[in-house]
Amino acid sequence: MHGMTRPWTWPGWLARPRAARRPAAALACALVLALVAHARPARAGSGATAPPAPAARDASGAPRDLRDVAQWVRWKHAGQLASLPLEARLFYRRGLLAHASGQRVEALTDVRGAVELDPSYVQPHLTLAGWLAFSEPSQALVHCAAVVERFRRDFNLQLDVAANALTLGLDALFAGLLIAGLMLVFLRRSELAHGFVEELAPHASARAARVLVPVLLVAPFLAGLGLALPVLLLLGFLWPYLRGRERGLAVALLACSLASPLAPAMLDRLALALRADGRPFHGLPALEHAPWTPERQARLVRAAADDPGSGFAQFALAWHSRRGGDLELAERAYEAALRVWPEHPAVLTDLGNVAAMRGRTDRALELYRRAAARDPRAAAAHFNAAQLLTRRFDYQGANEELRQASAIDFELVRHYQSRAGESGLLPLVDAWPAPATFWAGLAGARGRAHPLPLLLRDRIEASGFGFAFGALVLAAAGFAAGRWRHRRLPLRHCTNCGLVVCRRCARRRREAALCEPCDRIGAGAETQEFSRVLLLQHRARRRDGERVLGTSLAAVVPGFGLLAHRRVVGPVVLLSLTWLLGRLALGVPMPFAVAARFAPPGSGLPPLVLWAAILLVYAGSLGGYLLVTALERQRQAQLDAAASRSRLTQATARQTTLAA
Repeated sequence: MHGMTRPWTWPGWLARPRAARRPAAALACALVLALVAHARPARAGSGATAPPAPAARDASGAPRDLRDVAQWVRWKHAGQLASLPLEARLFYRRGLLAHASGQRVEALTDVRGAVELDPSYVQPHLTLAGWLAFSEPSQALVHCAAVVERFRRDFNLQLDVAANALTLGLDALFAGLLIAGLMLVFLRRSELAHGFVEELAPHASARAARVLVPVLLVAPFLAGLGLALPVLLLLGFLWPYLRGRERGLAVALLACSLASPLAPAMLDRLALALRADGRPFHGLPALEHAPWTPERQARLVRAAADDPGSGFAQFALAWHSRRGGDLELAERAYEAALRVWPEHPAVLTDLGNVAAMRGRTDRALELYRRAAARDPRAAAAHFNAAQLLTRRFDYQGANEELRQASAIDFELVRHYQSRAGESGLLPLVDAWPAPATFWAGLAGARGRAHPLPLLLRDRIEASGFGFAFGALVLAAAGFAAGRWRHRRLPLRHCTNCGLVVCRRCARRRREAALCEPCDRIGAGAETQEFSRVLLLQHRARRRDGERVLGTSLAAVVPGFGLLAHRRVVGPVVLLSLTWLLGRLALGVPMPFAVAARFAPPGSGLPPLVLWAAILLVYAGSLGGYLLVTALERQRQAQLDAAASRSRLTQATARQTTLAA
């Protein structure tokens, strides 16, 4: 892991300053574009002949102009190609570099061209939505709608979002609970220290005891036990003195610690989808827009032969063979997939396309009808049937099929109608399995996957069942020790200033238990009323000091002020959000990615949005603290006023009795 940050690695290059990265990024982009232009193989299996090669194209038919995305878009449409994923990412990178250089028009052109080259590429839509949010909000909404639509249909995107959300969510929840528990221990430090000081008083001087107790409390954190185990031990020791909400925080932290071995296993299961070969998917999620290669074809042939009962292996072989032009092998593989997945609409539609390309129109129309009967939302089956009926000059039936396809998915019809080749014929639309098929396969998958790179995985908190057992033992030990110490030496607070006292150090004055400073102040007054005034002044000074310290910490640490006022849920949420935003601010990559990462400079969350979110969290924390403080002041003022009225009534009653 430490070698990943070396200068010649991708994370090490990202760690360099942006100004030092731009020349290298531009050079790398130009070199890769040149390699793509000169090394791109001819694409087969598109269902239409390739367009003639003018002087501006190389032998493979691809444009040579690496700066004009419009030529690549025209070549894609003329060749009826489904997508150009590699070129889309390269032009998207050029657009980001142009936008960083201040060339807004060129940046918009390149990024919009990337959308045309690969409609399934989500990042350009998000980038355009961010760029156009204020200048052209309607276009920004269009791109947001495209992202939502792609998310609804793309299993890879759903898996990416779900895995990252679960991973980051569990990380943030545990971190929020842990930091809140640590802050609660800090706030209850007086209860922790006072009992130990009293226990050490017979054996050491008061000064030595006050120095030794903090060392004893910090020792568990320095013993290599991490943070969670010492926090659970101290929270268990503080259990008799915690309020209901604070006990709920301790229980939640213990529950997360006990469930910690299960969370990585659940998340690692999602990593099974990343396998390039083997069950459950045999690399199918990465094949939708992948170009045909003989190496991949040979691997898929072996996978289909080794696992004939897997519909994913058979469909992957059929899909890739169709892209490679081997229609006979594609038909056999689709038939095998149909035996595993009876009446699957995607398999029926694609098998109908292969039958139509081999000249069996009646068979193709029958398969399209079965696909539409199985799935009323199968727009591709209706669109393909319309193309075959048009070639048969059955214009009435073709119009009816096209009307149904447009009613189901107008964007699909509009997109494919714009892809008419030079012969004027429209391509047949291949159907991809719905995300529900992949999720069902992942739910029933068996096997061991590589662990996900959780941020806490290399710590003791993610070590497995040993940590869970240790958390349970230490929490129980802290609870037992806290109950024993509380029964032996109960603690309470000074009636005047709130300082922690016990029966050994408390000074009794009628029904009140005062600490030593308050007792000394009250004893120095000549009258009871003057004593009360001095005690109130001492309490006010102490509360003002605590309020200044609390406000300072609340302004620096999100959620601290609310936690000091016995709120729990709000501080945990604020700390979890701060944890997530801190990861983004530090540039920590997402732990899960289905496709290869492509993160050029500027493709992350905009700094303005990131800092606005951070400021919003801090504003919510400080605003909540000030609101709770104001409510507490109002409540305390009402209690003081009621106490004053009670004392005045008692004094008047005594004077009336004496006068009588």
